[in-house]
Amino acid sequence: MAKGVEIVAREEELQANIWKLIWYNGIFSIFSSIAQLGLFDTYLFILAGNSNTAVGWAESISGLSQIALAFPAGILSDTVSRSKILTWCAVLSVLAVGVSIAGIGLDSFPVIYLSLLLFGTYTALQNTASNALYTDSIPQGERAKWLSRVSIVNQLGYGAGPFFSLFLLAYFGNEWKLSVLHFVLIIGFLGMIPANFFLFNLKDAEHEEQGAEGSGYYSKLKYARMVPWLICSLDVITAVGAGMTVKFFPLFFKEDYGLSPGQIQLLFAVYGLSFGFFTWLCEKAAAQMGRVMAGLLFSSAGVVCLFLLAYLRWLPAVLFVFVIRGALANSIYPIDKSILMDFVPSSEYGRWNAAESISSMSWSGSAVLGGYLMDAYDYRQTFVITACIYAVAALMRLPLFFVVPRKEVSPSQQQLLTRLVSHEDVQSAMLASVRSRSFRSVQFEL
Repeated sequence: MAKGVEIVAREEELQANIWKLIWYNGIFSIFSSIAQLGLFDTYLFILAGNSNTAVGWAESISGLSQIALAFPAGILSDTVSRSKILTWCAVLSVLAVGVSIAGIGLDSFPVIYLSLLLFGTYTALQNTASNALYTDSIPQGERAKWLSRVSIVNQLGYGAGPFFSLFLLAYFGNEWKLSVLHFVLIIGFLGMIPANFFLFNLKDAEHEEQGAEGSGYYSKLKYARMVPWLICSLDVITAVGAGMTVKFFPLFFKEDYGLSPGQIQLLFAVYGLSFGFFTWLCEKAAAQMGRVMAGLLFSSAGVVCLFLLAYLRWLPAVLFVFVIRGALANSIYPIDKSILMDFVPSSEYGRWNAAESISSMSWSGSAVLGGYLMDAYDYRQTFVITACIYAVAALMRLPLFFVVPRKEVSPSQQQLLTRLVSHEDVQSAMLASVRSRSFRSVQFEL
């Protein structure tokens, strides 16, 4: 909870926070997928004379600016009103959009790089503050459900955006020409501004019955401090691998299979929509087998798919595996996020969201390496390297089985257990209950 915020938000206001941020994520993801994903990367590729390296450098500028500002943004989020920070972000978005449109209109790399720097600043502040505020607005015991819901809405938006792009390309011309890409990208950037209206008039969150340390109940358990560090570490390793590959998928299909702009947008529409379904599937799996087991299962299956993608040649099989791989890899994010937030107190949400931003943006540095590798060798060889890196991250999940509870604790259970977990002998008894099954409702996985 940010210092200086003394009024405890009512539960209705916290629920309003949740829905406003869900609407923001849904609308922003639609237009962001038009303006900042596959078509934008291909625009840079063509503008630079068919250079993967140029795409890698552009991604690095945006991502490294986020990394540089992540911890200052996290500290700011824990000390200043989070709702006020999000109001600043809404204003900053107008400037970032204006500079982006100018850069595209002029086909100027320096102006485009400046716009990426501005969006990196915007993203560092917005991600840290909105994630912390959203998480703090969720009642204890319901975190995985609501994090899954906002993730599903976000991914559905990333699927709907390319569908919208299909109509724009049909109108302006389904060709890899800068003049065509200009119109589509500018419309995408303009659409981001209305989404930011939902960042106004939010309320700083603290549940009436919980207090400043109300969330993050498991942060008081023995060995709990290991969990957020482990989650962020495996996120860093995953992101390093992703940076070498993910931004180059549209170019892979354009160069190796000759797909048109409309075909690639259709592919990424299906790709994004599949994320929503698999996120829901992962949530249901986690409810049955536990969050750690679901995360390990889905991430391991994604590794297998990436290895397959490196060796398959028949286009229908490549397209199918590509969609499934992306859905598996992205579906585990809300599960990991719910684990992370269960193991840190509310007063530290900002800095841990910042740490997670750093881990997720670690792919920015590796994007440059990926660009060089793909220019020097080919796309598929880089897929194999990325799959090996993903496998290491998947194995890092194994220690979580010994610490993370299988089920989330409800508010009534939390009130009872919060009074107990301050005693080390009770903590040990709770951990031992995995074997004795005496505490079935808070059973830990092994």
